Amino acid sequence: GIAYLGGVCSAKRKCVLAEDNGLNLAFTIAHELGHNMGMSHDDDHQPCAGRSHIMSGEWVKGRNPSDLSWSSCSRDDLENFLKSKVSTCLLVTDPRSQFSVRLPHKLPGMHYSADEQCQILFGTNATFCKNMEHLMCAGLWCLVEGDTSCKTKLDPPLDGTECGADKWCRAGECVSKTPIPEHVDGDWSMWSQWSMCSRTCGTGVRFRQRKCDNPPPGPGGKNCHGASVEHTVCENLPCPKGVPSFRDQQCQAHDRYSNKKKSLLTAVIVDDKPCELFCSPLGKDSPMLVTDRVLDGTPCGPYETDLCVHGKCQKIGCDGIIGSAAKEDRCGICSGDGKTCKVVKGDFNHTKGMALKDSSKRSINSDWKIELPGEFQIAGTTVRYVRRGLWEKISAKGPTKIPLHLMVLLFHDQNYGIHYEYTIPVNYTAENRSEPEKQQDSLYIWTHSGWEGCSVQCGGGERKTIVSCTRIINKTMTLVNDSDCQRVTRPEPQVRKCNTHPCQSRWVTGHWSPCSATCEKGVQHREVTCVYQLQNGTYVNTRDLYCLGNKPTPVQSCEGRDCLSIWEASEWSKCSADCGKGIQKRTVTCTNSQGKCDAATRPRDEEECEDHTGCYEWKTGDWSKCSSTCGKGLQSRVVQCMHKVTGRHGSECPVLSKPAAYRQCHQEVCNERINVNTITSPRLAALTYKCTGDQWTVYCRVIREKNLCQDMRWYQRCCQTCRDFYANKMQQKS
Repeated sequence: GIAYLGGVCSAKRKCVLAEDNGLNLAFTIAHELGHNMGMSHDDDHQPCAGRSHIMSGEWVKGRNPSDLSWSSCSRDDLENFLKSKVSTCLLVTDPRSQFSVRLPHKLPGMHYSADEQCQILFGTNATFCKNMEHLMCAGLWCLVEGDTSCKTKLDPPLDGTECGADKWCRAGECVSKTPIPEHVDGDWSMWSQWSMCSRTCGTGVRFRQRKCDNPPPGPGGKNCHGASVEHTVCENLPCPKGVPSFRDQQCQAHDRYSNKKKSLLTAVIVDDKPCELFCSPLGKDSPMLVTDRVLDGTPCGPYETDLCVHGKCQKIGCDGIIGSAAKEDRCGICSGDGKTCKVVKGDFNHTKGMALKDSSKRSINSDWKIELPGEFQIAGTTVRYVRRGLWEKISAKGPTKIPLHLMVLLFHDQNYGIHYEYTIPVNYTAENRSEPEKQQDSLYIWTHSGWEGCSVQCGGGERKTIVSCTRIINKTMTLVNDSDCQRVTRPEPQVRKCNTHPCQSRWVTGHWSPCSATCEKGVQHREVTCVYQLQNGTYVNTRDLYCLGNKPTPVQSCEGRDCLSIWEASEWSKCSADCGKGIQKRTVTCTNSQGKCDAATRPRDEEECEDHTGCYEWKTGDWSKCSSTCGKGLQSRVVQCMHKVTGRHGSECPVLSKPAAYRQCHQEVCNERINVNTITSPRLAALTYKCTGDQWTVYCRVIREKNLCQDMRWYQRCCQTCRDFYANKMQQKS
C-alpha cells in the first residue's frame, strides 16, 4: 500500500492506495490509514523496532493477524498528530458519521468457510485441500481446478474457520469451540494523581489522567465516554512585582534569542489567536509566531481570567473549574440569581476624558495626565483601566470601602459619551444618597474648554485655558456666545508654565561633501556652526566659544571606490546532496591587482540547497532459479523503483539505468531427465548450505509432512526441520 504521512487533511495528500492481497486486506488498509494520520513505521522508533504491530515496516508471512495490534509508538504518533494544526479538519464531523458502528458478533471465519476463503485468494474455481485439514489452522492450502498440487499464500485461515468436529481455528491453532463472550463495553480506570502546577507563582493549571482499560472495550463493545484528561486551576502565591509576565517569560526563553538577546523579546497577544505565542523584538512592530501553543496556564489576555490549555482558550468558571459554566451574577455572587442587588445605570454624553478619585486623593487620569492601561488599588479594591485608541473603560469589582467619584474633563470639540453602571444592595436606603438636583430647562455656565499654545519655544513661557460660555439642556452641552453668560461670574483662565527648558547654544553640522578623490585616498568637508535658539524657536549664528563640548571635525579622510573592482563569482557547484538538503559552493575572487575589493559587498560562496532528483533508485531482488533444468533457460528477478529513505515505490528512477529483469541461463546438455533441485545427498546439502534456522516456522511442519524436504528450495526455508527429518531417516536406515 501507499499513503502520505499525515496527509489526511490535505486535499492532494489524503488518498490511500491498498492492494487487495486477500484475507489480510483490512490490515493493509489499517496500516496505510495509520500513515495518513501521522503514524510512522515502528522501525523508525527505537522502543518499538523489531516488534510485530500493525505499523511494522514489513509484513511477515505466516504471522497470525489476530496477534497484531497498535504499538505504543503508534499511539504517541497519533496523539501528537491530533494535537497539531494539520489535523483540524477532523474537528468537522459529517452528519452521516454520527451513527455508531457495531462490529459483527460472529468471528470472520464463521462468515466465510475454508472453501470461500480459498476462492477469495485464488478465484472461484479454488477449494480447500482436504488432505491438509489436520494442519489447516497453520496455513490455508487450496486446490485450483485443473492443478495437481495444492498451493498457499502462507497466511492462516480466518479465526472461526471450522477445522474439525466442534472445533475451529483461533490464533493459528485448532481448538475446541467455546462460546464467544458477549461484547464488553470499556470502562475507565481510576484517576491518576494531580500533576504539578504549570506555574510556580500566580494562577496555573494542573491535570490528571485516566485510561479506558477497566476493562478495555472488547469486540463489538463500546468505547469509554468522556474525557481522558481533566484540568483544574491551581493558585500559587502572587508573582513578585517587576517579574515579566508568564507570556513574556516564554518569549524570552525562545531558543533563537535566549543566548544573546534574552530581554529584547516581548509578548504580543493576537486577538483571534490568544493561545499562540507571538513575540516582537524590541523596536519592531510586526510580531512573529514563535510556537503555535503557549504553555498551559497562560492567560488568554492581559485582563482575562480565562486560561490557555492544550492550545485552546478555556473558560474558567467563578468556582475555579476549567470549562465550568458557573458565573457571577450582577451582584458578584457565584451562581447567584441576581436578586440580592439592583443595578443603577445611565449615560453621560458630553466628555473628552475620564478620571477616577477616591476620598483619600488617590486617582486615575487626574492632574492633566493619562495613565497607561493597567490595574490600580483604589478604595479597597482593584480598579482596571483599559484604553484602546479613543475608547476607555474603568471597571472594579466591589464592594468598595470608601466612596468613589467619577470625574469628567470637559472639552468642546469632542463628544464621545460615557455609559456608567453599578450595583447596590437591595436594602440600600435613601439616607445614604444625596437628593438629586432639579433639572433646569436651560443652564448657562463658564467652562474651561481647552488650552492655548505655549507662548515661547524655550526659556520658560505660559499657556492659558480657553474660557467659554456653555449651555446645558437635558444633559447636552453646547458652546454659545459669551454674552449669554454673566460677565461677573466669568473665571480667570488657568495659567501654567510651559517649555521651561533654557534656550541653549549648540553645534549644528552640515552634510559631508563628496570625496575629493574618486579612487584611493582623499578628504571630505562639512560646515560646522555654533547656533543659539531664540524663544520664538528660530536659530541664529553665534561665536564658537558659546557652544559646549568639542567642536565636531569639519574634515575627514575618505577613499574613492571607483577604482575598486567588482567581485567575480563562479557558477554554483552541484548540491552536495541529491536527496534532501545539502550545501552548494562557488569560488568568489577579487580581480583587483592590489586586493582592495570591498569586503562588505563580497558575495556568498556557500549556501543551502535542496535536491530531490536522486531520492529514488532501482532495487533488485535475487535471481530466480533457471526456468530449465538442462539446456537454455531464463532467470527473472524483481526490479523496483524505491525511495532511499522511506522505501516507498515511485516512478522517478532514470529509465536508461534500469537493471535487467530477465537473463538467459545455461544448464548441462539435456541427456537425461534430472531435477537439479532434488537433494540426492542430505549430507552434501547440509555441508553446502549454512543453516541459521527455519525461515517459515509456521509452515515447516507442513513441508516435512508433505515430504517436500527433498526440494532444495523448501530445504533452504526449513533447513532446521528438514535436517532433523533427514537425521531421523538416517537413524532408521542404520
